[in-house]
Amino acid sequence: MDPRLPLKIHENINDLGNLSKQILRGSKSGEMLSQAIRNFASQEQHLENSFQNMKRLKELKSHLQFQEEAIQRRVEETDSLQDQLKTLQR
Repeated sequence: MDPRLPLKIHENINDLGNLSKQILRGSKSGEMLSQAIRNFASQEQHLENSFQNMKRLKELKSHLQFQEEAIQRRVEETDSLQDQLKTLQR
C-alpha cells in the first residue's frame, strides 16, 4: 500500500469540505440577492404609492385654494353689503 494514500484521502476530504463551504456561500449569496430584489421591489411599490399620494395632495391643495378664494370673495361681498345696509338704515 502506498504510504501517501492516507495523506491523499485526508487532502480529498479537506477539499470536499472546502467545496461544500463554497457551495453554501454561493447558496447564501443567491438567497441574499433574492432578498435584496424583493426589498427593492417593495421599496419601488412604496415609492409609487408615495408619488400617487403626492399627486392627490397637490390636487387637494389646488381645490382648497380655490375654496379659500371663493370664501374670501364672499367675505368681501358681505362687508360691502353690510356697509350698504348701514347706509340705507341712516
